[in-house]
Amino acid sequence: MSTLLLLCLLVSSHALSQPVGSKLVQSSLSPQNPQAGCWRLMLDVGREQGTWMPPEWGSSGTRLAIPLLVDFLPLRSNLEDDPLVGRNSLLVKPVDEATFINENGEQTIQVQAGGWSVEPPKEGKSPAVLRFWLDFGEGGEKRDTVLPPGRVFFTAAGWMDEEIEVGNKARSGLVSLLENDILVKLKAAQEDYDQANALAKVGKLSNLVGLSTKRDNTMARIRSIDKSLPKKGDGNLKPGKFPFIESRFRIAGGGLCVKRPGKVMGSEYHILGTWSCTPVDTDESLRS
Repeated sequence: MSTLLLLCLLVSSHALSQPVGSKLVQSSLSPQNPQAGCWRLMLDVGREQGTWMPPEWGSSGTRLAIPLLVDFLPLRSNLEDDPLVGRNSLLVKPVDEATFINENGEQTIQVQAGGWSVEPPKEGKSPAVLRFWLDFGEGGEKRDTVLPPGRVFFTAAGWMDEEIEVGNKARSGLVSLLENDILVKLKAAQEDYDQANALAKVGKLSNLVGLSTKRDNTMARIRSIDKSLPKKGDGNLKPGKFPFIESRFRIAGGGLCVKRPGKVMGSEYHILGTWSCTPVDTDESLRS
């Protein structure tokens, strides 16, 4: 079981069951790990492929950029749950107002605190997933691109440095095995098979099939590891502090969405754009 999976289970099974400020929540933190993780968000609101927002929404291509500084805290949010984030979410709160520029100049949005959670990584399938929401009050707009009032939901993949190091080491070992052993033997076996007469081919076929299967299985394992590691475009993610994680945490850019009533029943989450973040590691930025 991975280190990050254990940490996610700690958050979900222990800390989340305790009231705000409980001794268990406080004692779950390493002395080297501050209580808050301060991150600077950048929202990029605008029309994205596959969105269910109305056709006229953001049709001009206008983008609404909204920077916001937030603290992720190891405390229960005590706010109404949402299925996307899950039950018993922890607290994420804005450090200051959100601002943006539109045709009328600089505008501000009073952002209210929300809840966050981390879904554990699935071994060999996908990394951990950070989900949270913030309440953007009355929202904001720029031409035909509108940030609706109320809750905005954020989703992104995340990794501990140890997870990336272990994954890269395992991948390198498999690539070396594939290139320096399996493919070399497979090439020799193929040449040997091609040069053999019909009777000899029968005996050599089993070895050829076995090596081909070993090649395919090794390549499948490499692809599986790739799914759980940052993509090539995420290679420069800056690591930062995050609650319950003693080492550094890296968060990839992700998607924004808003909750809307379903066309038939229930609710739907409509894509609003994308977001990215960078850690702010200063004592001044860490707030309890």
